[in-house]
Amino acid sequence: MRFAVRTISVILLGVQCAAAQVSVQPRILSVSSSHVLSVPPFTFWSDPGCDREGNMYFHVGGSAGVEILRVSSDGSTGKTFTIPSRVPDSDKAVFADFSVAPTGAVYVMAGIRGKEEIFRFDEDGKMDDPISPALPDGVIGTNIAVADERNILLFGYYDNSSPAEVKGKSYMAVLKPSGEVAQELHITLQGLDMEQLAAGEALSPGFALGEDGNFYLAGPSEVLVISQAGELVRRLPFENPLPKSTPTRVHVGGGLVVVVLTSVDNHQVKADYLVLLASTGDVVGLYEPAPELGQMGDMCFSPKEGMTFLGVEKKQLRLSTAHFP
Repeated sequence: MRFAVRTISVILLGVQCAAAQVSVQPRILSVSSSHVLSVPPFTFWSDPGCDREGNMYFHVGGSAGVEILRVSSDGSTGKTFTIPSRVPDSDKAVFADFSVAPTGAVYVMAGIRGKEEIFRFDEDGKMDDPISPALPDGVIGTNIAVADERNILLFGYYDNSSPAEVKGKSYMAVLKPSGEVAQELHITLQGLDMEQLAAGEALSPGFALGEDGNFYLAGPSEVLVISQAGELVRRLPFENPLPKSTPTRVHVGGGLVVVVLTSVDNHQVKADYLVLLASTGDVVGLYEPAPELGQMGDMCFSPKEGMTFLGVEKKQLRLSTAHFP
């Protein structure tokens, strides 16, 4: 069995209801506050995560290895979460995805000894017994999202070893804390090319847990809102106003859904932010980062702090916040 690795990497060292189709003019997203962190610069290899206190979590230590770094919200302290050596072949685990519960518990999905496991760490970094997802044969997990209730939403696809009728199709389910499937979801995410995803040529959907307790999945042309019971609450279709960009992440808070639109121009990665109303999908606005945010990566989003960005300035990490006007 092979394991898919989400391949959107950000390197800080040296950085870096239906909505109507509308023409959206970008507005500038400006810095509201900024300060230098005491934590030295580092490299991370997948989308970061945040808890409800604003602490930031990063997959570090290599593109495939399993090591999560937690940086406190003020940047003063750091802590590493790793699979302990008592787990057989822990050094051979292959990273797939991780998710942070609002409380700060960390869940890491990784391939080990021929199957995927989910490793749960509490807020102090202590690891519980691994969770073995009871998935159908041939399913490769690419994304997970977790809630404080420890429900897990898992997304993936059926690989080439699967029966012809499902091969190459997406798979989504809500898992119980034990890993048992509580509810399979037969929901299609419009615009997502599963063949490209399986071949490693497309990114898997962005995942987020909303303050309403629902999971949000962002694909190329819509955001799915799914309850923890596995029910489709609503679809939020959107028109990508920047056709050369790709939706890569989603943030949710304060009644807003922020879809991150990423593009690459002359080897420079650029992110813009399409903001929707979480209740209807209506477009609030399209925001282009101010120049001082241009080489920073978006970390967290909350109604109080706004969007949090992290980047390198003169070999020091700088944390900045910006509010959508």
